[in-house]
Amino acid sequence: MLSIGEFSKICKVSTKTLRYYAEIGLILPDEINSENGYRYYSIEQLKTMLFINRLKSYNFSLEEIKTILESEEAQDKELYFSLTKKKKEFEIQVQEFEKNFRTTK
Repeated sequence: MLSIGEFSKICKVSTKTLRYYAEIGLILPDEINSENGYRYYSIEQLKTMLFINRLKSYNFSLEEIKTILESEEAQDKELYFSLTKKKKEFEIQVQEFEKNFRTTK
């Protein structure tokens, strides 16, 4: 088991962020010590946290990431669908930027 501090350093996420993620149900500590409230994460949760970080780098919202993580039985399909949708959103943004650039010349 990894303490929240150790887990945060490995995943390059602040402990405050991990507490917020737990609050919204994105990734929960594997264990919470009932005596002192310390949070512990398992080694297996590293994969999930790194996946969350990767999706964040693709500009997915936390709500979108949660939906992807919750669709366990069809996670690959959900991820493909979400990535395709995100790509279309980027293409629309690029078109809007290009249009605005042309009109400002």
